[in-house]
Amino acid sequence: MNDSLRNDLIRLSREINADPELAYKEERAVGRITALLQKHGHEVERNLGGLPTAFRARVGPPGPAVALLAEYDALPDVGHGCGHNLISMTIVGAFLTAAAKAKDLQTGIELVGTPAEESGGGKIDLLDKGVFKNTVAALFSHPGAGGQWSVSERLLGISVRRVIYEGLASHAAVSPQKGRNALTALIALFVAVDGWRQHLPSTARVHGIVREGGVASNIIPSRAVGDFGLRAAEMEALKEMVAMFEDMARGAALQTGTKVKIEEEMRPYLPVEANPILGEALAQELVRRGKSPSRGHLVTASGDIGNVSQKVPTDYIGFPVSAEEIPGHSHRMREASVSDYAHDSAFVVIDSLAATALKVATDKTFRDSLRK
Repeated sequence: MNDSLRNDLIRLSREINADPELAYKEERAVGRITALLQKHGHEVERNLGGLPTAFRARVGPPGPAVALLAEYDALPDVGHGCGHNLISMTIVGAFLTAAAKAKDLQTGIELVGTPAEESGGGKIDLLDKGVFKNTVAALFSHPGAGGQWSVSERLLGISVRRVIYEGLASHAAVSPQKGRNALTALIALFVAVDGWRQHLPSTARVHGIVREGGVASNIIPSRAVGDFGLRAAEMEALKEMVAMFEDMARGAALQTGTKVKIEEEMRPYLPVEANPILGEALAQELVRRGKSPSRGHLVTASGDIGNVSQKVPTDYIGFPVSAEEIPGHSHRMREASVSDYAHDSAFVVIDSLAATALKVATDKTFRDSLRK
């Protein structure tokens, strides 16, 4: 890779990091990525699957393709505290590197820009629109910390529920007996969840926040709203968790004389089913570059890459932004995601992803083995 492209990719990472945009609103990030692709001679299909911030670029023959999946949405408050600027950098870099080396491709190589991973599930939208119907393999990357490299990481599935309690307002001091406290119901649910955790397997997670809890301390809250995420390593276990949680939510309503409504706040993200053959190819490329990746490590996070992995042979590289441990979804992670350490790691990822994409696109025996 020449110095000009290296500088372009580092600039892309820094600019996206400094200018965070939330799910489905990533216009400036997409503008920066597509401008770089066009600078290097690639046409870009915009509005992919009817999503204004989804796009695709391609080299090779029409029809089947290996897809490199980019993300670029940010989080509230902490911005790019999940390092999606680095995902964009590595995926764009891998596509441009593979495109420059592409000869005698048997399938295409695509860069697919996927919005709204943090909230909404852009990859699910694109799956529903048939964008991946001709995809023979999907490749991805995700930053972490602690100096750790990995392939074939397993992610939990997640289902998000919004719980809305409706009570009856009354003066909290003069006539509390005439009220029905919606916030008490929500607190009872949190207490039930805390007690439930001791019975959950180590691969399960449940967490929540209070979105609404009243308007004044001297008014019995007539409405309270909480959002809860439930995670499990297997879909059947996740379904059981959701059923138990909804029973607890209804029980809290009975306990407090309130009414409850339970809504699915976000479409489920499915557990990641990593492809071991694809993962081993990625691992071999990393080893060639002096890295020692772990294989099959369970990470108790979730992502819409899981939904893709259930339909298409999928694997990805986990790579570090620092030698020290840094919590994800934090300001420290955002800052580390534009460090020299992070960018040095990203260039290793770029070369490894590009080489694996070319292997998929040029080696029919290997490509066919992914589906066995």
